[in-house]
Amino acid sequence: MRRYSIYKSRDRGPLEFRSRLRREEGAIMTIASRDVVAISPSLPIKDATERMIKYGVRRLPVTDPGTGRLMGILVTRDILNFLSGGDKHLIVKNKFGGNFLAAMNEGVREIMTPNPPCGKNTASIAEVAKILIKTGVGGVPIVDDHVRVVGIVTERDFVRFMPSRAGVRVEGHMTKRVVTADPELPIGGAVRRMISEGFRRLPVVEGGELVGIVTSVDILRYFGTSEMFKHMPRGRLEEAMSVSVSEIMTRDLVTVGPDADLGEAAQMMEERGCGALPVVVGRKLVGIITERDILKLLI
Repeated sequence: MRRYSIYKSRDRGPLEFRSRLRREEGAIMTIASRDVVAISPSLPIKDATERMIKYGVRRLPVTDPGTGRLMGILVTRDILNFLSGGDKHLIVKNKFGGNFLAAMNEGVREIMTPNPPCGKNTASIAEVAKILIKTGVGGVPIVDDHVRVVGIVTERDFVRFMPSRAGVRVEGHMTKRVVTADPELPIGGAVRRMISEGFRRLPVVEGGELVGIVTSVDILRYFGTSEMFKHMPRGRLEEAMSVSVSEIMTRDLVTVGPDADLGEAAQMMEERGCGALPVVVGRKLVGIITERDILKLLI
């Protein structure tokens, strides 16, 4: 477990970050990723999962193959819901009689979110930031006047607006009542907890100490690779879901202290490509700071 305390300056100086965000009133495309991985509604769920893992993304816009118009979006939460966490799992039980492997070959149209929130390519940066906050999503497709996907923006794209020294401490903006998992919690239990609580990650605590973190991406990677099949001797999904989170959790953690500057935490997230940092005193978990917390402060 690593804890970083000193980082090189971003050479931005003591910018007032709220003003910086509001001044960026050009097209949202100045920060949007134009290299969008889009999929068709008929792509099998299994293939979509593999595509997420391959490209390291948590969301895939679903577009009409003929026109390129946005039809929906598939996010990791949809797949977790399908696996065990919620109403979309009924597809496995009702339509396929519990045959998980057959259900994984169903098209993503069955579990995607239709008509998702999106931003116009002429919107300001602040306008799209407000869409993320209002809807509670972690990212939105950016579309043109014909509703064709031309980019995508996520919470992570806003982290760069935080200066290296923000002048505020992590403690004042972190979530203090953290929903956690025990190392022996079954993966299925972790999925259901994520879905019911609306989280993408669960810090793993043992004996009062932080020992790891399990994220939606960890679970997705488990189900999108051959690893899952090692735990399914009889080919039943329940067997794979009964494996403890300690088997798939991330142990090599980067943490931050409650007294750290929020700009420092933002830079750590950006450099490590992670969406949250556990906040610790020693090895005791006292909170968690996320990209969403930073976005709320920015606007």
